[in-house]
Amino acid sequence: MDFEKILDLGVKKEIINECQKDGLTELFKQYSDEQKQVSTVVKTFYYIGGFIMLCAMTSLMSNTIQNSTYTMILLLGTLYAGLFFGIGEFLWRKDEKLPAGILYFLFIAAFGLIVMDIEKMTGFFPHFSDIDKFANYGDMCKFPVIVLSALTIIANTILQKFRNVTLLAIPTIFCSYSIFMCIVDWIFGWQNMKDKIIVNSNIIFGIGLIIAAFIKDRLTKADYSKWMYFFGAVFVYTEVLRLADMYTNIDWQMQLIILILSLFYLLIGLFIQRKPFSIIGLLGVIEYIINLEISHIKDNTTLLTSLILLTGLIILYAGVLYNKNADKLREFLESKLPEKIRISLPQNRG
Repeated sequence: MDFEKILDLGVKKEIINECQKDGLTELFKQYSDEQKQVSTVVKTFYYIGGFIMLCAMTSLMSNTIQNSTYTMILLLGTLYAGLFFGIGEFLWRKDEKLPAGILYFLFIAAFGLIVMDIEKMTGFFPHFSDIDKFANYGDMCKFPVIVLSALTIIANTILQKFRNVTLLAIPTIFCSYSIFMCIVDWIFGWQNMKDKIIVNSNIIFGIGLIIAAFIKDRLTKADYSKWMYFFGAVFVYTEVLRLADMYTNIDWQMQLIILILSLFYLLIGLFIQRKPFSIIGLLGVIEYIINLEISHIKDNTTLLTSLILLTGLIILYAGVLYNKNADKLREFLESKLPEKIRISLPQNRG
């Protein structure tokens, strides 16, 4: 006798009521999902397989673009899209959610390729071969890129309504970035897009991603926030360092900025319990410490290597202490926050 039949029998004999039955059924489903967690090794196989398929599709389509017609590209792209979606649906119904999600991601990539091909075919998107023929080629591409990105986001959003796949956050992120940079381009002009404008724009976009991820965190069926946090954290960290590098040529000042930013990331990671911030922050602190040792000990290799080894041991022990006391540390720091901020943290919602 299966679990649901036991619950039905319990309701029939008035041992439990319908509400309790529904609660126990939901709890059983959650427990079953936890038991079916895919191992890291299997996940690696899935992602590598998906990446290989994406590279193969990109390579074949690139070759087709150079040696064939837009009609052939359209037919090939449609074939890919149908294949990816069909196999993804098959795997989804077989409860193989992770490989299905990778195939849905590839389907959206193929959809974007189809839209671009149609734009090229109709002349709406200027041909790549004409890049040297028009001085304002970049300006000519802006509106077609916005249309392409918007249609891809719409298709992706519709798919997300029916298939809650975390990986589908990535196409929306990249398409949103394309639209954002087109708007920045419109504001400043193609000829004025200097490094500082691009870096500042990337920082703004990264901060926007982090804010959006924070707002959605723990409030969606699929954890879309993890990809938004990841790309937002990488964008902000790398671009802030690029910006700092533009304004200072003094090594110790740059290293101090790295240390402050890394500690800030560690603090954010601790508060919202997200690995991208913690990992980036930790790597930044380690880089600062090792750089400090190397810059002050230049003529004694034995002392330097011994000190770096000792640093590694200290970091290892610090990791052990952190693992044991992370919850206590987080609770202590949270207790110092105002009530409104504390209850707004993702882990404290609901």
